Amino acid sequence: MNIVDNKFVTGPSGTLNFRFEPSPNTRPQAPGIERTLILHTTEGPSVEAAIGFFLIKPIKGNDRSGLSIHLVVGRDGKDIVQMVSFDRGAVHAAEYNSKSIGIEIDYPGDLRESGSKYKLRSEYPEDGYIYASALNDPSFRYWPLFPREQLDALLEIAKTLLGTYNITDVAGHEELASYKKDPGPAFPIVQFRELLGVRGRSIVLQVITRAVHVRNHFHKDAPELTAPEIPAGTQVTVINEASDACLISVVDTVDGNPWIVGWVDKDAVQIKTDQEFIVNEEQFLATPAGRRFEKIDPHPNGFDQKKRIAQHKYIIIHFTPGTRVESTIAHFRNESSVVSAHLLIGRDGRVIQFLPFDRIAFHAGKSWWESDTDLNRMSIGIELDNAGSLTETPNGWFRKKIRIPDDHVQRATYWRESKERGWETFPEAQIDVLEKILRALLDKYGGPEAIEMLGHDDVNLANRQDPGAVFPMPAMREKVFGRREARFKVFTLDPSASLFANVEGNLPNPKTQPMEGGALPAGSEVKRIREAGNWSLVLVVKSKNEKFRKVTGWVRSNSLELQGGVKGSKKKNRFRGKGDEDETKKIEARGLTKVPQDFYPKSISPPTPKLRLPKFTGRPRIRVEQAGITWSLVVLLDFKGIEGWAESKFVTPRPEPKLP
Repeated sequence: MNIVDNKFVTGPSGTLNFRFEPSPNTRPQAPGIERTLILHTTEGPSVEAAIGFFLIKPIKGNDRSGLSIHLVVGRDGKDIVQMVSFDRGAVHAAEYNSKSIGIEIDYPGDLRESGSKYKLRSEYPEDGYIYASALNDPSFRYWPLFPREQLDALLEIAKTLLGTYNITDVAGHEELASYKKDPGPAFPIVQFRELLGVRGRSIVLQVITRAVHVRNHFHKDAPELTAPEIPAGTQVTVINEASDACLISVVDTVDGNPWIVGWVDKDAVQIKTDQEFIVNEEQFLATPAGRRFEKIDPHPNGFDQKKRIAQHKYIIIHFTPGTRVESTIAHFRNESSVVSAHLLIGRDGRVIQFLPFDRIAFHAGKSWWESDTDLNRMSIGIELDNAGSLTETPNGWFRKKIRIPDDHVQRATYWRESKERGWETFPEAQIDVLEKILRALLDKYGGPEAIEMLGHDDVNLANRQDPGAVFPMPAMREKVFGRREARFKVFTLDPSASLFANVEGNLPNPKTQPMEGGALPAGSEVKRIREAGNWSLVLVVKSKNEKFRKVTGWVRSNSLELQGGVKGSKKKNRFRGKGDEDETKKIEARGLTKVPQDFYPKSISPPTPKLRLPKFTGRPRIRVEQAGITWSLVVLLDFKGIEGWAESKFVTPRPEPKLP
């Protein structure tokens, strides 16, 4: 197999059914440019169906017309069709059209219980598919395995292309477009790149700790796949996780088979925590040998596409809160989430990097520390895959519908609360990897005197509780930073000062008062119009107190019992902080008030009511989050982190102790 005049030609053996079927849909492509080899799947019944699709000329109003591809590779590895010469661009991957070569792999996509015969799971033997979730969709589905003949042929084709053209990267379509699912979780993309020697995406690998066989499902009694036994020490990469199992892609060749994919028990896979980490010149986490951790791009609206971090001042620790790494990946790649982070660390120490460390990720939302605001501009966000606080039932501990094993749960009292709750613990491997990452970040960005580590709840007291009650923050600070507490200046507050609620960072309006006529009665029927932080703007439909009927105003969201869901709206709302998803949203919901409550007149922003302060003597100690000429945002240090706006004239520095 070789290339002549930008077209594939086959050798004299005649083993390949090769032909050229020119598509009318091509684009110019500059010679000599760096290109990406992009892999797609047809998700159709046959090679012929794919050819027919790519022969359709553009039809006005039909976005599915006018597409093309360079090559189509059949399931037997012998039926190969070229439709665009390699000196032209094909119409297959949006902004990559003019700088890529595209290959369609004949493949049905995920399997179904009904519909077209080629997509029926009943048409495949149990060892012919796996249960898995795609990169951009956390839902589990059944995916057929790719025939070895097809993968072998695809590898030889790719080697020929890389030897002829300036191809610097190989990627699946799903890696480049957050709304795509091809080529899917059954395609061994990591092995494919390793065998091609593509190092731009060379990732840190895991190893098998004991001999195992792969199976088609995460259930322990699931059928084994037709593949050789994988010996201890074999290099693998983790694709999915669920329950006590993980879906692996075997990177080493075992008994001549380089394409093994399947489920194994989690305890048979080990993350190498005994290696050191560095931050390389491209601002990626890596090993000294040059391997990077898995890189997955978030959706473009989850980070600042124009500005960069000028100075790294903070590392902010979050929990997801979730039960699978794949759910967080899909969330960050979803257009509606508008959030991302730099790193995600799984329970087993698996690391995903979403952005280089000099990019501004939207992870901290509205945030404050030591008079710095919008900490996204100066911080690195690290997500720990952890369910956070849990619900206790007679059947055990749960995060939504997922049961958390009892030995992974610890009862603890969150520092701003008085009642004990259950929290998922952080596994040793996850904490070990986090420690190594923190050391690498400090080595790169200035050491413990230049950088502070904080929890998301430290910088957003009103809305966040991560990393939660059982994350070992003091111990981690002591290990890495040489101190157990965060550094901050202590001020005092005049006892005569009033504090007003911090609502979405809005400066207080002391003149805002509840409507006269008493509280809005319990049982009032309302229609919620909009939610902002902990407040809801509602129209009172019916009430025992006629004064409130047909009046629009603000009430606290936790006092409402509503039915109905979010009404889709992509309109950007100026109240939402970057990284605070769902803080403000259009809502279509009706319901009742659960308790009598203050009712504030309609205004552009929610009310900032005066806080009821605890009793204290003397001048209470405070931390200043944001200092202004008229107002300062402060935290009462001795009262479980009570936060609010105080007039700046009542804030004074704490006098330094006199030396003897």
